[in-house]
Amino acid sequence: MSDSIDIMKKKHTGFTLIELMITLAVAAIVMTLGAPSFQSFFLNNRMSTQANDLISSLNLARSEAIKRAASVKVCSSNDQATCSGSWTNGWIVITADDVELIRVYGALKGTSTLTATSNTVTFTSAGFLSGAQTTFTLCDSNETGEEGRQIVVTATGRPGNTSPYPTCS
Repeated sequence: MSDSIDIMKKKHTGFTLIELMITLAVAAIVMTLGAPSFQSFFLNNRMSTQANDLISSLNLARSEAIKRAASVKVCSSNDQATCSGSWTNGWIVITADDVELIRVYGALKGTSTLTATSNTVTFTSAGFLSGAQTTFTLCDSNETGEEGRQIVVTATGRPGNTSPYPTCS
């Protein structure tokens, strides 16, 4: 019988309804304040990934040109088979004589746009850029006034990010 009395005397622990409602209200306020930061974080991460994909393709073309001892080009491509169209719709790495397609890169995800000072970037067998320096600008079309990314391919053939980042318009 004393066991049943001890059980009844034990204090019940847990959350009351009021404590739970206050906790949910605080969580909702924190989430509301944090949501814009997450959007900016995801946008920044997507832009960096897309810029790195472009730099990777330029480095691939340069190394393939040196390896093959022949010119290789990176060009915008709407159909992912021939050099045509806009950089935003994708690009390809292909031999300069248009015989062998080396790698295909699809259209940019989200609302990103990619523009360049040239529709084709050609690397010589020595790994140098054939022609003038090329500048790529990557922006999010929905984020006017935000920072974008700018990739410059110098005459030596080396691609790289510029800093500070350009402001998109």
